[in-house]
Amino acid sequence: MARLLGYAAGPRAPSPPRSLRCASTAACDLIEPWRVRSPTLLLWLLLASAPAAARAEAAPPGAPSPKAEAAASRVVIVEAGVDDPLVLEAATRLRAELGAAGFEVVRVMRAPEGDLRAGLERAAKEADAFAAATIVRSRTGATADLWIVDRVTQKTVVRAVEAAGAAAPSVMAVRAVELLQASLLEASLQEPQGRAAQDGGAAVPDDVRRWMAPVRRRAGMPPAPERAGMLAGVGVEAGFVALLSADGVGPALGPALRLSYGVGADGRGGALPAGLAARLTFAGPTLGAALEGELGTVSVRQEMAFLEAVWALDTGGAISPVLSAGVGGIHLFVSGDPLPPLRSATGDVWSVAAALGGGAGLRLTDRATLLVDAHAIFAEPRAVVTLGGERLGTAGRPTFAGFLGLLVRP
Repeated sequence: MARLLGYAAGPRAPSPPRSLRCASTAACDLIEPWRVRSPTLLLWLLLASAPAAARAEAAPPGAPSPKAEAAASRVVIVEAGVDDPLVLEAATRLRAELGAAGFEVVRVMRAPEGDLRAGLERAAKEADAFAAATIVRSRTGATADLWIVDRVTQKTVVRAVEAAGAAAPSVMAVRAVELLQASLLEASLQEPQGRAAQDGGAAVPDDVRRWMAPVRRRAGMPPAPERAGMLAGVGVEAGFVALLSADGVGPALGPALRLSYGVGADGRGGALPAGLAARLTFAGPTLGAALEGELGTVSVRQEMAFLEAVWALDTGGAISPVLSAGVGGIHLFVSGDPLPPLRSATGDVWSVAAALGGGAGLRLTDRATLLVDAHAIFAEPRAVVTLGGERLGTAGRPTFAGFLGLLVRP
């Protein structure tokens, strides 16, 4: 059992009547009326919160929620509102085709007159969609025009399709999908990834790239490179840690530094499975309010280091869950400030610790991620802080730690 010195009696101070018996000779040299015992482990709690992103643009009626948008890319189907059974059925089938591909389909009504291309571009931008499509009956009635506006390549493609026969609506829907894929194939040829966005167009979303994979294979193109994992390669994270024990020690705040190494979403390029990373975590010193007792106060400072296995699930969106488990060590330092005539003294405890954590990462860019996670930490031995027989707090059964940091991959 580890014990810490908080104060020592002055030359003229009598022995306090409530002095405690020590469990070991070494401990007796360090403690008098107050002591710190440690047969438990220190744990951490993460009390940070990630800021929520607010969308400034207004979504059109019928637009999916921001959560749905994060899960799937949007496609806008613009309808003129005309009473044409063939066009209405073709639009319905087109919505079904795109919905089956996993996209969020937004239906927008437009006035029959006006600039068709400008209307499609405006609808796609307002809905934050990667493409917009519409089906318009030609003036002769024998054909229908398929209009596709692709925000990735910033191009508008028009194709005339025969509007005769019972299968015409189905044919129109299939042709519209093929037309969109043909337009996106050009974006797939652009390297490096993200070049379209640099030239003024929208970046190719991950689910769109997966949808285009069969088209690339049929065209004899190599598969599109997978997006690098959130923890891929070497990463450096700097931020803050908040600690709070389940029994009186804390809250306390301090700096935190993490170094990580992992592989990408495709599971290649390293010795670790996809999404898995090894991480070194250093936290502290953490400082908080002093513990108060009848005979004075005790200040507590903590530092810790952990080696962790971290797993980040790539959801294809901006936010990904993160799980971790690790082992390490915790150092707890105390400084007593007793009332006169007693003198102050210091002591410390070293503990072996295990930690389990969970949180989430918000991708800011391809190489920068905001991470927030909470951990439960158990230490052996634990630290019990007492002053003159009065128990002031315990650390390690458990201690909760919260981390908030910015991860950057060079």
